[in-house]
Amino acid sequence: MASKYLPLLGGTALVVAIGGFWFTQRGAESTPMPSTGAVVVTAPAATESPSPAPAPPTNLPTAPDKVIAHVRQAYPLLEKVDFSCDTKGCAVTATIPPPTGDEFLRVRQEMLLGGLARLVEADGYRMPGPVHMDEIESNLFHIRADVVPAQPPVS
Repeated sequence: MASKYLPLLGGTALVVAIGGFWFTQRGAESTPMPSTGAVVVTAPAATESPSPAPAPPTNLPTAPDKVIAHVRQAYPLLEKVDFSCDTKGCAVTATIPPPTGDEFLRVRQEMLLGGLARLVEADGYRMPGPVHMDEIESNLFHIRADVVPAQPPVS
């Protein structure tokens, strides 16, 4: 006979345990925690002052002539480096001469696979797409990296 009421007793114990846990947690929300030695300072919200002026962007784009200098310094293999804007937008353009060896090929690959993008990003621009590369003569390439001013992070 006792085994008939065992599942009922177990279910009741479970309901009581869940209810007790819920009631304890609910009470914990309003009960202050014991001090751990840390000091918490809270200030009332300022309601009288007007909203502050927006902070000026801290990552302003670098002037085009400086971008050109940075690209030339980082990638001396490039020729005719320019930063200009036209009907297609703004871009860093250059000519890549024929390769002179393995090191040249390594640097060219690094530049095309993200190095140039990281460089212009440090100057306050971003590349919305890949570097466009057109062969203008045998092993002579013209590149165009479209750039737009980077947006400051939204806080």
